[in-house]
Amino acid sequence: MDLQQEVEIVGTPISNRAVFRAVRTNLAENGHPTEELNEHLAARARGGVGLVVGPAKMLVDSSASGPWFVDAYDTDVVPALERTARSIHEAGGTVFGQLTHPGAEATGDWEMQAQLAPSAVASDSTYEMPTPMSHDDIERLQRSFGTAAKNLSNAGFDGVELAAGPYSILRQFLSPKFNVREDEYGGSWENRARFVNEVLDTVSKAIDEPVGLHLSLAEMEYGGYEYEDIPDLLNAIDGFDYLSVTVGTASTYTQGHSGIGMDSPGLESGIETVSDIVDVPLIGRSPLTTGDSTRDLLDAGADLVSFTRQLLADENTVQKLQEGVRPKQCIKCNQKCLEGVFADAHGGHVECVINPRTGREAELDPIQSLPEVNYKQNILVVGGGPAGMRFATVASQRGHNVTLRERKDKLGGQLTVAAQGILSPIERALEDLKSDLIETEVAVETGQEVRAKDISNEWDAIVVATGAPISTKEGYDFEEKVVDAVDVLQGEETADEVLLIDENRWIITMQVGLELARRGTDLEIVTEDHYPGFRTEQPNLPTMVASLQAQGVDFIGNHEVDEITDDGTVTMHHIYSGTTQSRKPETIVYAGRRSANESLYLELSNGHDDVYRIGDAVSPRKLDRAYYDAEDLARRL
Repeated sequence: MDLQQEVEIVGTPISNRAVFRAVRTNLAENGHPTEELNEHLAARARGGVGLVVGPAKMLVDSSASGPWFVDAYDTDVVPALERTARSIHEAGGTVFGQLTHPGAEATGDWEMQAQLAPSAVASDSTYEMPTPMSHDDIERLQRSFGTAAKNLSNAGFDGVELAAGPYSILRQFLSPKFNVREDEYGGSWENRARFVNEVLDTVSKAIDEPVGLHLSLAEMEYGGYEYEDIPDLLNAIDGFDYLSVTVGTASTYTQGHSGIGMDSPGLESGIETVSDIVDVPLIGRSPLTTGDSTRDLLDAGADLVSFTRQLLADENTVQKLQEGVRPKQCIKCNQKCLEGVFADAHGGHVECVINPRTGREAELDPIQSLPEVNYKQNILVVGGGPAGMRFATVASQRGHNVTLRERKDKLGGQLTVAAQGILSPIERALEDLKSDLIETEVAVETGQEVRAKDISNEWDAIVVATGAPISTKEGYDFEEKVVDAVDVLQGEETADEVLLIDENRWIITMQVGLELARRGTDLEIVTEDHYPGFRTEQPNLPTMVASLQAQGVDFIGNHEVDEITDDGTVTMHHIYSGTTQSRKPETIVYAGRRSANESLYLELSNGHDDVYRIGDAVSPRKLDRAYYDAEDLARRL
């Protein structure tokens, strides 16, 4: 089957087999979808996706609430939902709305109310004990699903999808872990599926459009159902017009997403099992669906293929696949797509490290649609790291004459160091940055040291992207006693017994720790936090901590280093109790913080008018800021 083939779901035509799966965005306000959300979804339809499923997290009842949900049960929301549907239709897509009630996998903090669930079983994702649903609650929620579905139909949606995946009361009724009821809604598969079937029946009677089910094939947590239960699970459910499959629960959600430091299991074998059982269109997904994996999913029996993170990295992925052009590649970092939403970081809404437009579609036009500049400037970019490369590409695309000079013999800056071990997927970002640069008319000069006194007045603008020094230990009294963490990544040897000092508190500590563990060192990590690398994104941190512990690495948590003496003794104190202890390892490795390399910028600013700095030359931050700074300046000049 071809990804570009048209398909039908119960008479509803879909232009191709590509689906933008419902993904939480937090682009909602007062229970209404925002124009930012509409533009976010429509951008994927313009990029070639046949079916958009969303918005995600549309609630069917006021017993669940939160600032990131859309209140689909409220008829006052219908006009806003009409705008959502119209935006996607005008962009050329079909839209199915996904309805849910999170049950035990949410909290009542927003409305200060208890959460409803099949049984009094707490989810590890919330640790809040829910209230078991009475029969009256069950009947009310059934009606609520029907009312919400009718609202979507009235708003012009082409279909409705019921969520029985992570964050879903429907899946919780199916689960032997979350459903321990002893009435007709608990016990056997038939009983546990009763509520799901009743909701499917209610919704199907309420609307004329297709009704699908988004289902976790395995919960992947102790006491839940697993892949081997798929036949019993599916044979117990009836009444859906199509089936969309995923995996996991709220507390195991990231296990189904192949992120930094983990290789999640594929769903192909599960999809093969499902395709032999159900006789309706099947939407499949991979932990990271890309152009390479679509064939495997279609061959396994999927009729449509859903994309999530790849379409956040490049909303034009489907169109580019059709044209034989490689889309920008997701780097699997989970920093903005998951962490930005679920940890309310980075502004609290969906974004992407390598695509600053994601989540800002209403604010930022696509770069390819920007008009060419009226005045072409001669621009010198100093520094060939991610910020310098991205700026040079976009500025050149807009019509400027750009020259990029890098003092080293190759481009990439700190990406060349970072993209290894657990962070090897970052290499994809470097590949795309280089590829884009080659396709432009940027004059690239490597091995060129730039000094302020040598820069003439031929340049209309100078952009400093010199980053921050890679080494982190300059200026410390113990400089001669330790190995820098970055030097370890560059191959420097250590002794068999190592103490790693974590003052960076982010992913480099985990990366270096895992590298030292791979070498077989006897490793301890001292940190001020409970765990090393504590500021690492929550979707990534648990896996890395578990991996270090599994390899015998010891943590000295909640300790601050006081001194490293001349003989290499490290003294430290407990930050709460004040008690002290010491170590005398054979090698000390230090992971610290960096400061901006701003000397060239300051010197140039004294002699030239239009001097700018971007990325780590402003302040050492994460990779997303390098991309954002670069594009922001290139759009303005």
